[in-house]
Amino acid sequence: MGGKLVRIRVTLNVGKHRMSGSDDPLYLGLHGPCGREFRLELHKGHARQRGHEDVYVLGQPDDPETNVDHPELNDPTTPPIDAETVSGVYLRKGFEPIPNVRGIGEMDDRIEITQAAVEIESEGATKAIRFERTGPIWLGLVSGIRFELPRCENA
Repeated sequence: MGGKLVRIRVTLNVGKHRMSGSDDPLYLGLHGPCGREFRLELHKGHARQRGHEDVYVLGQPDDPETNVDHPELNDPTTPPIDAETVSGVYLRKGFEPIPNVRGIGEMDDRIEITQAAVEIESEGATKAIRFERTGPIWLGLVSGIRFELPRCENA
């Protein structure tokens, strides 16, 4: 058994194309026997804006590095997860109840991710377990709403 997961750090670079940003919800999913999904929404400030890098930190609600909205609902430490059992990660785009209409016939609020990295930190480990993918990767109704990030060498 590996170490208990203590923190997840997600870094997203949003593309610079005119239609790259989105205000729709975005989720991080963990594959494995304790698979879960977490909403990536910053506690303060705007996220997923064109040309920006966003860093989301999921941890215990009292962890000073935790910066997601509703940390008590996005706590990856409760229930505990053995970090080594995380077999994969994915990002999934959600939709607001009313689509963000940008123009006549335009019902697809897309987002372009140019790079995505997920680091899973665990107790006793000197290096994070890292998953990463470089784009451009478009998420939306036309291009698909989910993509996997492959595991890479430890950080």
